Amino acid sequence: MQGGTTDGTAPLARQLWFQLVVAVTVGVLVGHLLQARAAALGELGTTVVRLLKALATPLVFFAIVDAVARSPMTGKMGARLLAICFTNTLVAALLSIGLGLLIAPGLRSSGIVIASTARTAAPGVSAHNVLDAMFPESLVRPFVENQVLVVVLLAFAVGLALRKMLSSEGAPGQLLAGLVSEALLIFQVLLGWVVRVVPLAICGVVAGVVGTMGVDIFRKLAWLVATVSLGLVLHVVVYYSLLLRIVGKRPLAFWRACSEPLLTALSTGSSLATLPVTLRTLDRLGVRPAASRLAACIGTNFNNDGIMLYEVVAAIFIAQLTGHSLSVTALVLLCATSAFAAAGIAGIPEAGLVTLTLVLEAAHLPTELVPILLTVDWLLGRLRATTNVASDLVVSAMLDASSAQLISIDAT
Repeated sequence: MQGGTTDGTAPLARQLWFQLVVAVTVGVLVGHLLQARAAALGELGTTVVRLLKALATPLVFFAIVDAVARSPMTGKMGARLLAICFTNTLVAALLSIGLGLLIAPGLRSSGIVIASTARTAAPGVSAHNVLDAMFPESLVRPFVENQVLVVVLLAFAVGLALRKMLSSEGAPGQLLAGLVSEALLIFQVLLGWVVRVVPLAICGVVAGVVGTMGVDIFRKLAWLVATVSLGLVLHVVVYYSLLLRIVGKRPLAFWRACSEPLLTALSTGSSLATLPVTLRTLDRLGVRPAASRLAACIGTNFNNDGIMLYEVVAAIFIAQLTGHSLSVTALVLLCATSAFAAAGIAGIPEAGLVTLTLVLEAAHLPTELVPILLTVDWLLGRLRATTNVASDLVVSAMLDASSAQLISIDAT
């Protein structure tokens, strides 16, 4: 998974990967043995998804408030960093939508997994309803109804207010910042407990699906893996290489020099666990510390192109699988929710899992299949992490080139 820290999360991720493989294997065997009687085991996955949705909204809120309040990003370089990250996110969004609709991984074999889902447009997703939800009558309502986009915007506003209080060096600001950090830590611990039972939930869901509908779901998942992998490869090899060309770098030589952090991210599945290697590589490439620290340490909260590509394609996959049609407004909302929800929570273990439930909720798509997606998430998570590290490297190089221009302009 793409989240993680450097304090032992990577070994935990490898342990979870092994448990997921065992869970899928046992689930397939149990499904074949029990047949239709295994359907009840699928409720384990539903329970875990409910717990994730209950934790996700407050977790994202406190994570973003903490990140915004404590981030030292200021000045022209900060503005350029945000502009670069926004452009990268926009390209990732367009690429994910294009591939998701063109390849249509959820329609590549017959059968609807969630039989109770009607083949209609996702309810409640319109420009009017989105604008109405952006201005709730109560600040509690977005948390109760898991309106993640409103919660994220509220978190940014609260983070900026807390940032202003901290700049005055007053005791109240320090106290509130400490409380936010402690609340974030509490929800991280709770999330860790839920993640530990995910393999059990996957085992039950796989058994239920295999027992009632056979192994067709795994052929569909293979198309999902292929679509996401193609998107990630195109984004890194084509788009990032083009950006490197623009700033005067030779892409092949750059990627060869960056092989160590990329392989580290691929093996650990964590962009944050790879951070020391990323910084060492950037220093070796001659990137100014001001640019590399800003882009790789702070900008990593916004360099989540890998998450964007995966989650939008996964949401389109689920929509196709369950017979929902997505309007242009719904697709835009998917991208916005994925981008905003991922901002600020890069350091939270299983960040992709948490934000995926929020993305589906925002588009009014069913979340029952989230445990099934986890059967392939161990692989896609490593590809996402590698993409995010590639983004850190490229954005650092671009920021360094732009800062050099700023220095030369100021000198004249």
